[in-house]
Amino acid sequence: MVMPDETEAQLSEPHNMRRLLSKVLPDPDRVELIRQRVYTHNARLAERFRIDRVLLAGDAAHIMPVWQGQGYNSGMRDAFNLAWKLALVVNGKAGEALLDSYQQERRDHAKAMIDLSVTAGYVLAPPKRWQGAARDGLSWLLNYLPPVKRYFLEMRFKPMPQYREGALLTDGAGKTSPVGKMFIQPQVTLESGESVLLDEVIGANFAIIGWGCNPQWGLNAGQIARWRAIGVRFIQVVPEVQIHREQDNAPGTLRVGDTQNRLKSWFALHNTAIAVVRPDRFVAALAIPQTLGAQLTALAEKMTLATGDTAHAEEKVA
Repeated sequence: MVMPDETEAQLSEPHNMRRLLSKVLPDPDRVELIRQRVYTHNARLAERFRIDRVLLAGDAAHIMPVWQGQGYNSGMRDAFNLAWKLALVVNGKAGEALLDSYQQERRDHAKAMIDLSVTAGYVLAPPKRWQGAARDGLSWLLNYLPPVKRYFLEMRFKPMPQYREGALLTDGAGKTSPVGKMFIQPQVTLESGESVLLDEVIGANFAIIGWGCNPQWGLNAGQIARWRAIGVRFIQVVPEVQIHREQDNAPGTLRVGDTQNRLKSWFALHNTAIAVVRPDRFVAALAIPQTLGAQLTALAEKMTLATGDTAHAEEKVA
C-alpha cells in the first residue's frame, strides 16, 4: 500500500521492492523481479444510470476495487436487468418509462457492492501493522468456530439484490417477502419424464408459475393475450407423482413436476399460490388465483406495457 509519505516512483525502486519482499521472503535478493506495478483501486458510482436514450452499465456506471471480485458480476447484473426491458421498449411492447426502473433497481445494490469491496480492502490490506495482526488473530480464532468460519468462507455476508421499487409490485411487503428477490432454480420433471432445470422451461421469458393450480384460471382472454404478447410462459407445478395424471389444462399451460419438493416448500414458506417471474428471474408479484388478474393489471400499468386486445375483458378461460 502506498502510504501518504511515499510515492509510486519510490516504491518502484529495486531496493524498496526488496525491502517490501523481505517481510514475506527469507532472501529477497535471490528473487528475480519480472514485473512490478502499483495498482490504483477506484470506488466510483454514477449519479444517474439513464438520461433519455443514454444508459450506463458495467464499468461506465460503477467502478469498484478488486477485493471481492464483483466488478464483472455487477456488470452482468446490469445487463440482465436491462436487456429484457430494452427488448420490450424497442419492439413497441412497453413505454420508455420502463427504462427508469433500471436505475431504481440496480444503483443501490451496485453501491452496496462498492462499499463491501472497500471494506474488504481494509481487511485484506490494512494500513497499519497492528490491524493486520488483529485480523490474523481473528482468522486463527475462527478455526474454533466452524459455523462462523463457513459464514465468511462462503461469503454469506455479501448483500444479495433485493429491489424495493421498480418493475414489480411490492405492496408494502417487508424484507421477508420474495418480491424483488431472485426466484429459486430447482430441478423439475417434464411430462415426457425428462428432468431439467426450471430455467430451461422458462427460457428468456416472463413466467407465471402456479403451485397446484393453472395460472390461467380466472384470467380473461384480454389479459392472457396481453401477457402472451410479451412471451409469458404459463406454468403449473404439481407434485412429481402427479405429473402423468390426466388433467384438463387450458391451452398453452406447461405442466411440470416438483422433482425436489423445493417449489412446494417455496410457495408454502411465502403463503402464496402464484408467482410472476421476470426474464431476469426476479419475482415481480405474488398472487392467488382470485387476485392474479388485478395483480397483472397493476403490474402491466407499472411496466407501461402496451394495452393489447381487451375486447374480451369479461370472458373467462376457466
